[in-house]
Amino acid sequence: MALIFIGFLILLASTFAGPLSGSSFSGVVLIGPIPIIFGKGYSGDIIQLMIIGIIFTIIALIFFLSSIWIFRRSNPKMD
Repeated sequence: MALIFIGFLILLASTFAGPLSGSSFSGVVLIGPIPIIFGKGYSGDIIQLMIIGIIFTIIALIFFLSSIWIFRRSNPKMD
C-alpha cells in the first residue's frame, strides 16, 4: 500500500513539474518475472529501465524460488 501511495505522489508531482524540453516517456511492466520495457525519446532512460527491470526480475525469481523451497521444507510428503 505504501509503494502505491508513493508512486501516486511521484506521479502527481511530475504533473505539476510541467513538460520538459522534449517529449519522451518510458516505463517498465512486470508480468510475472518477465519485464516489458517501453519508451520513446532519450535512450538513456531505456537503459536505466532495463537495469531496473532486470533487478526486479531477479527479486521476483528469488521470492518465487524461496517460496517453493519453504513450502517443500514444511511438507515432507511432497518429496
